[in-house]
Amino acid sequence: MPKPTKEKWKQIAKTYSDKWQFPNCVGSLDGKHVMLFCPNNAGTSFYNYKGRHSVVLLALVDANYKFIAVDVGAFGRNSDGGVFAESKLGTSLATNTADIPADTPLENGGEPMPHVIIGDQAFPLKPYLMRPYSKEAVSHNANKKNFNYRLSRARRTVENAFGILSARWRIFHTDIKVQPEIVDNIILCCCCLHNMLRNDEDDNIFLQDLPNGVPDNFIAFEGIRNNSTRAAFVIRDKFCDYFSSENGSLPWENQ
Repeated sequence: MPKPTKEKWKQIAKTYSDKWQFPNCVGSLDGKHVMLFCPNNAGTSFYNYKGRHSVVLLALVDANYKFIAVDVGAFGRNSDGGVFAESKLGTSLATNTADIPADTPLENGGEPMPHVIIGDQAFPLKPYLMRPYSKEAVSHNANKKNFNYRLSRARRTVENAFGILSARWRIFHTDIKVQPEIVDNIILCCCCLHNMLRNDEDDNIFLQDLPNGVPDNFIAFEGIRNNSTRAAFVIRDKFCDYFSSENGSLPWENQ
């Protein structure tokens, strides 16, 4: 998949803002463990936290359920946070080489804010990666609870993309019986074909048939403890404040 240009990132951000009301978002991030039979002479390299053998599919998805970037092939035993940190996507974001657009205000006349990707508790909070507040943080704070709702709402795109992928390609419903290097190529091929075939009509059909999102053989990442910089916390708090402001809140949130 070609690396997005600055203009492409801007288009993705606009669509997330228009369609999911999450401004400055340039993608939704998630990872799944794709199950396979124990490879020859692999030892415990592919043995994941669920007690099964897998390779990891890490994906960044746009607002229309298309894959922007995918990273395939990490050992199932690797920590989920480490998989992202060591991926090309994680490295390019951390080193500011992903050609992400400059900071942009969330509203007219507002303070410039960075463009971010969004993920769940499996990923660390970073200045470029927003994750939900903890359950403890939202228990007595309506604004933080609202932020989690907005992030979860926009993050459905990646879960739905995985659901559509698995509905189209039934190989993801069973343990794949080939060697890992071939599994990697199969997964990449399915992701590319998904982008080629994706259209709104098909999405509606597939999503209606996916009450649980993805099959059992797509195992979610395990949550990690949040160890983040102060800058990341400040950025998340500013998004949180905007989502609860007069200009940033949604009509139904105030009912």
